[in-house]
This record gives sequence, structure tokens and C-alpha cells, in this order.
Amino acid sequence: MKKEKIRMFWADFYRDFKAVAPMLISHHPPCETYKNHTINIGKLKLCIGCFVGYPSAILAVFLTKILYDRNSFNLIPILILGIIFSLAQLLSLTSITEIKSIKIIQKFLIGAGSGFIIIFLYITINLSEIFKLIIIFACVSILIFPIGVLHYRVSSKTCKMCEIKKIPGKCPEDYSFL
Repeated sequence: MKKEKIRMFWADFYRDFKAVAPMLISHHPPCETYKNHTINIGKLKLCIGCFVGYPSAILAVFLTKILYDRNSFNLIPILILGIIFSLAQLLSLTSITEIKSIKIIQKFLIGAGSGFIIIFLYITINLSEIFKLIIIFACVSILIFPIGVLHYRVSSKTCKMCEIKKIPGKCPEDYSFL
């Protein structure tokens, strides 16, 4: 009896995971309307922002930290570059980011810019590690907030106008809140 319950648990877990797994790597609806928001690698659909933005932020943090540790330099240009790169988010207010290559470059700039700002804060804040991390977390939250609001507004508008959403069973239920 116990083995059957365990087997059923894992069968349910696998079924549920298989249903949500695509959302973990691309949190956009799997429809034509959002095809410009994803990169297809084989059968995988990956979110351009996440797939390009996060690695570029991590790369910017590590490369800047390694270079700084080897040869200390003025970090103000890194901060300025970070702010300028992060302003690439403003391109989303135009239709130019409908061009996938422009969107990929934009996400790289946003990620690298965020990484530069994060490492600037980490190196220049003269506090204990925990307080540095709290301040960086607050700053990252501030950087991410406008992106989240913009994504919500665009997704809401896009999904409300979508004809597929009006056909029962055609649109994933996870997006029914839009």
C-alpha cells in the first residue's frame, strides 16, 4: 500500500512537472503572439530576457570583479556604463524591439548594465557582507520593478486582444488572469 502511494505521488509529480516545465524556461504563453519573446533551441523555447539577460549580468559581475581584483581601477565608469546599458529597457517603449535581434541585444545590455551596477555597489559599499547583500537586493528589486510593470502591461494588453484566448482550451490557463 505504501509503495503504491509513493508511486502515485511520483507519477503525479512527474505529470505536474511535465505540465509546468516549459514555463520554467520560458514564462511566455506558447502561442504565436509571443514567438518574438522566445528563442527556440531544438524543442526548447527559452525566454530571450532570461536566457540572455541573466547570463550577461552574471558575466559582467564576475569579469569586472576579476579585473578589479587584479588591477584596481576607478569604478565610476563601470557605474555610468551600467546605467547607460540599463536604459536600453526604454527601447521596449518603442516597436523596435519587435525585431528579435534588437531584442536580444537589448536584453544583453540590460543584463550587463545591471551586472555593472551590482558589482559597483558590492565593491564600493563599505559594510559587512550581509548589509551589502541587503542593499544589493533592494537595488536589484528597484531595477526589476519597472521591467515587471512593463511586462505586465504589455502582456495584459496583448492577451486581452488575442482571439485564441476566446476559444476555450486553446490558451494556457496560467494566463487567464491577463
